[in-house]
Amino acid sequence: MSAPSGSSSAVEEKEAWWAVLWAPLFVLAVGSAAYSWQLTARGRWRMGPMEWVFLVVAHLGLVAALARVFGFLPR
Repeated sequence: MSAPSGSSSAVEEKEAWWAVLWAPLFVLAVGSAAYSWQLTARGRWRMGPMEWVFLVVAHLGLVAALARVFGFLPR
């Protein structure tokens, strides 16, 4: 048996709703990343090597999370 044709629009509407809920988190993450890079540029020479590693890992995690949210990575 096949699913009714109306169910695909319901799924698309549900996905759009989740995108609306994720939008403020996305804006907060982008603003936070921009602010952290601004602070990093000011205090660049005062950061130790491990702080640079943590900063890079945090930004890579953000990029991976955004790629998954926007469907660039498989689930």
